[in-house]
Amino acid sequence: MKTGIAKSWVVVLLLVCFGLTACGPVQSTTRISNAEVALERARVNDAEMHSPYEYYRARHYLHKAKEEWGYSNFEAARDYAVEAQRAATAAIDNTREAPWRGHPVLGRDARPEDVEAMDSDELDPFDDGLD
Repeated sequence: MKTGIAKSWVVVLLLVCFGLTACGPVQSTTRISNAEVALERARVNDAEMHSPYEYYRARHYLHKAKEEWGYSNFEAARDYAVEAQRAATAAIDNTREAPWRGHPVLGRDARPEDVEAMDSDELDPFDDGLD
């Protein structure tokens, strides 16, 4: 009877140890995946234009999370991924609360590519066109 109880305790102890070792990689991978989804949502909502600080903060935190995950530093990877998700969510919120859509000077339909293609004379806010 005692050997049966001892064997069951060994099995339980092994399962607990296995469960604890799997937590780090599983949690960090899940958090990184959630951060990637949040960052993609921010990109689709044009957060790069409306909330660049939070957007790039999320990108860099996500990059660092993947780097730490690659070095098997799963706790740091999880922490960086959580920060990346928070920053991406903040970028989405700021984008939705933006008082305008599109470019702040050129209007609703202007994209960053359009701004780069324009001459600097066309962007002069003080030019009244009278000269």
